[in-house]
Amino acid sequence: MEKLINSNRYYFDYNATSPLANKVYDLLARGDFSFANASSIHTSGKLSASYIKETRQFLLKTFALEGTHRLFFHSGATEGAATVVNGYAKICEKNDQKLNFFYSECDHLAILHLVDELEYYGHKTHPILVDQNGDFNDQRLIEEIKAVSDGPVLLNYTYVNNETGVVWDLPRLHQIKRATNCKAHVDAVQSVGKVKNWDKLDNFVDSYSFSAHKFGALKGVGFTFVHKDFQFMPLLIGGKQEDGLRGGTLNTLGVYSVKLALEELQELFNYDQSLKAKQFLEESLEKFWGQNGEIIGKHSKKRNSNTITFVLKGVKADILSMAFDINGLDVGSGSACSSNTLEASKTLLAMGYGQEEAKGSIRLSFGPTLSMENARNYLELTKKILMKFI
Repeated sequence: MEKLINSNRYYFDYNATSPLANKVYDLLARGDFSFANASSIHTSGKLSASYIKETRQFLLKTFALEGTHRLFFHSGATEGAATVVNGYAKICEKNDQKLNFFYSECDHLAILHLVDELEYYGHKTHPILVDQNGDFNDQRLIEEIKAVSDGPVLLNYTYVNNETGVVWDLPRLHQIKRATNCKAHVDAVQSVGKVKNWDKLDNFVDSYSFSAHKFGALKGVGFTFVHKDFQFMPLLIGGKQEDGLRGGTLNTLGVYSVKLALEELQELFNYDQSLKAKQFLEESLEKFWGQNGEIIGKHSKKRNSNTITFVLKGVKADILSMAFDINGLDVGSGSACSSNTLEASKTLLAMGYGQEEAKGSIRLSFGPTLSMENARNYLELTKKILMKFI
């Protein structure tokens, strides 16, 4: 629900984080969860280990990756991406090679900071150009990867952009891998409950990273699928947890909350309903503001079912955000995980927008149960606020 429980506020910032799923909330309220270390051999430890095993099997089955991929749990997709990218770079170094890392300026800031780190250690980085719709040219990317003359290639592929909702679907990546034989890591954080068939992943892809707080699980837990043929060095070493893929005591409660949240999402999510409601909102807002506003990525090849990002001419994001906040609506601006300072959106700059637009974007991101009835209500709330700026 976008209307927060026990609150008069409306929450339109699901791309940043989501409220706890009811099943997770109920588990916490009951307090009947295992606290023991899942690595311990006593009965309580074995109980914790059973929750971990149950969740692991559930995820591999849910995302159709049984038999092809391994899975390790971590603190979130920032750690998952760093583990895969840096871990693969270390394999290259061990073999006296330099990694060729392909990325987009539209990628999450966690990836962009990894670019800086890779360059510091002498690896080669290759930015993928995007157009004004946030899309890239498949054939051009294939040719650029094929042109690499030395060293392995790792492509970071953002499935769903956190700022714009622009979707780069998996069949495109499949063809890129087929044509180039590159390795690929998918930032799948924003896909769950926001695209059709979000739970059907391509088992040809090397790795996928997720943050569970984006779909109703506890914060501080995520998971990454890695193909059994994909080798990397772990970021965190310690005991032999996670088959050596990630050291540290497992977060049993957090891990089990992933299973509960996804089970609830599977029951509630209706892609067609959400998409129809979002499109109604977009079309209505465009009629309302006329030439005074623009929806970012509106004409991209594919977009998700929950995100509307827009700019109003001559209006800064901090002013708009304050107006929404005063009126009881929580909205996003810029990157879902950036700091609370107003900076130009790297995503919009990469798409060719100027500094003014890049500092003026507002993101409305809704939960997985968006309905037409709610959309009509949200439209009136939003129009009331924006009327002062049109």
